[in-house]
Amino acid sequence: MPSHIFYNLPPTFKGLQFTSSTDPAKIVELPTPLPTAGSVILRPLYSNIVSYSKDVFCNGNPRGYPYPLPLIPGTNAICRIAAVPQDTPYLKPGMLVYTSGVIRHRDNALATPLLQGILMGHTSESEALMKGEWRNGTWAELVKVPAENVHVLDERLLTKELGYKIIDLGYISTLLVAYGGLSDAGLRPGETIVVAPATGNFGSAAVFVALAMGAAKVIAMGRNTDKLRQILEGTSGRVKIVPITGHVEADAATLQAHGRIDIYFDISPNLDSTPSYMRSAFSSLRPKGRISFMGGISSDVQIPYSTIVFKGLTLHGTFMYTRQQVDELIKLVETGMLLIGSQGGFEAPEEFTLEQWREAFEHAYGQIGPRKAAYFIVNRE
Repeated sequence: MPSHIFYNLPPTFKGLQFTSSTDPAKIVELPTPLPTAGSVILRPLYSNIVSYSKDVFCNGNPRGYPYPLPLIPGTNAICRIAAVPQDTPYLKPGMLVYTSGVIRHRDNALATPLLQGILMGHTSESEALMKGEWRNGTWAELVKVPAENVHVLDERLLTKELGYKIIDLGYISTLLVAYGGLSDAGLRPGETIVVAPATGNFGSAAVFVALAMGAAKVIAMGRNTDKLRQILEGTSGRVKIVPITGHVEADAATLQAHGRIDIYFDISPNLDSTPSYMRSAFSSLRPKGRISFMGGISSDVQIPYSTIVFKGLTLHGTFMYTRQQVDELIKLVETGMLLIGSQGGFEAPEEFTLEQWREAFEHAYGQIGPRKAAYFIVNRE
């Protein structure tokens, strides 16, 4: 039987483990898993830290995310392949890859997915997967992931020809969320799209992705005018900003002054009521326009029923993205159509060790926004 020595793996690995959402995390040492059929062992290099991490793993989990305990969190990451089973002949140790934390059910295509290391989902099937085979995430020296979640990156092209640092590639994680919704909404070259709110990490990413997909005009809505101006930088006049005033009719008139609007992309945070900008955007769409819902509103919102009927609008909800969409977004980056890093005007990401998790959470909560990111650096190269 193959052993850790056979796969050139250490017998144990270290990770950042939480035992509750009220007690501090600890660096623990756990037995190293071996690759089995359909799974791959990765060595994370840059593990994404989402802005709301402290509201999931600390403070009593006010977001109410379900996850098993104890848990090593962490979802998407840039990694090196550490070990592979015999049924993945294409993947090789040492390859630079992006791993997606969106784990889908192999035995039920209709079941909702889970997010490795952060969200167990709300079905018995997804709970079983996260409590068992796919429990721990990428905030660790090693992580076991489904083979289908591993996406090989063209390291030579990205680092030698395009001049990116490997840490720059971590922003693929943020861009992917936006791409999933924009792709599902069928954004086509030459169209005009409203993104609201656009000043957060994912909303601003939607602006950049929409431009790369060929949008003629992206209208970015938000309350923070400084962040809106940050989004404008380097967009060659294709981005227009519309501050949210809270007055539905006035904001709708400002939107309509930009001409025909094809798509409204909503990436709202968790709110208790229907935001004013949603009403403004609905009323501004052209007949046969489309709406993409990707936000985190947990309560019901008011939908303008008659507007949808008479205009023939289409509303599409999207949770994260598919495997195909990951490959498509990576191609946008590898072909230079979607610029990241300093080439795209992005700030140098903040780096943290696992021991600095408190500092990392506070930084992510207060500082992550347009063109900004933060990562746990677990294995330095």
